[in-house]
Amino acid sequence: MKKWLIASTLICTSSLAFAHGCPGEMKKIDSALLATQLTPQNMSKVKDLRAKGEDLHKAGKHTESMAALAEAKKIIGIQ
Repeated sequence: MKKWLIASTLICTSSLAFAHGCPGEMKKIDSALLATQLTPQNMSKVKDLRAKGEDLHKAGKHTESMAALAEAKKIIGIQ
C-alpha cells in the first residue's frame, strides 16, 4: 500500500509539472523567433506548430502539445 501511494503521488506530481511546461516552451519559441532568421517556409512551420501546441495545451492534451512544441524548437535549433 505504501509503494502504491508513493507511486501515485509521483505520477500526479510529474503530470502537473509537465502540464505547466507548455507555456514555458511557447515563451522559448517566441523569444527565439525574434532573434532567429528562418526561411519563410520554416518560419511558417514553426508558427503553425507553436499555435498547434498552444491549442493542444488549452485542450488539456499536454503530451501532444509538448511534441508539437519540441518539433518547432528543433526547426529553430533551440533546446
